[in-house]
This record gives sequence, C-alpha cells and structure tokens, in this order.
Amino acid sequence: MQNGELEGLSPKVVVLQCGTNNLPWRGAARDEKVDEAVTGTHAIVEEFQKRTPKATIILTAMFPRDQNPALKPAISKINERIRELADGKRVRFLNINKQLMTSNGRLRPDVSKDGLHLAQPGYEVWASDLKPILTELLGPPKKTDNAPPPTGNPAANK
Repeated sequence: MQNGELEGLSPKVVVLQCGTNNLPWRGAARDEKVDEAVTGTHAIVEEFQKRTPKATIILTAMFPRDQNPALKPAISKINERIRELADGKRVRFLNINKQLMTSNGRLRPDVSKDGLHLAQPGYEVWASDLKPILTELLGPPKKTDNAPPPTGNPAANK
C-alpha cells in the first residue's frame, strides 16, 4: 500500500484478513507474537483508512489453524484484541470461525485441506457471511453479473 498499489483506486469496501503469518508453524505463540499480529493488523487498518478514506473495512477474525492446535489460545487473544479496532461503522468485525469448525473445536475437513488455508467450502462460508454486510454497504447484487469469469486456482493447472 505504501508503494502505490492503491493509487487511483477508491474502493467502497475493503475485506481484510491478516496476521496468521506472525504465528509459528509449530508450538505455542509467545505473547510477543500475539502483540506483533495485533500491532500489524492495526497498522494495516490505519493504512487502509488513510489511503481509502471512504471505504468501510471488514476486518475478518484470524481463522483457526488445525496444522498447529497449540495456537488456539493465541488466535483467541488476537481475535479479542483486533475486534476492538471495529467501530461498527468504518471498521466492521466478522468472525466466521464457528462456522468453520466442528463441535469438537477442529476445522471441518472440507473447509481446509492443510489446516491453514481455506478451500472452496471455507471461502463459501466466508462469502455467505460477507454477503449481508456487502448488501448493506453496496446494495443488492445486480441482475446481470458483468464481472469477468473467474480464473480459477492456478495451482490446479499444474
């Protein structure tokens, strides 16, 4: 963002999900890593507010990470703290984690193949929860979709 990526753009909505790369692949996260993820998220929100002043930011909670169950407490702390960034107007908070998980607290097997990244069913959960917010902010979808067709998953073409 600081290198011109948003120049000339004026989005009405920004959907942000970040911070997971601040956490370790194995083992629990130290408090410094939690602070780092929260501070980084706050900085990104501030940058979007500065560069896209008319946009509403939908800040999405950090998703669960089954590839490292020891991160569950850290992710909960991070989500509690970044939720405080939301004012309900300019910054909205969206947490879809319950819909991504089974009753035993693990990710549903269909929503992530690697326990870290969402698969299509996980993105569909996210889209379903985003839709009412986007409709509120942007109005109902048009009858005709003029967007270009999706390009698909480049990794699937290998």
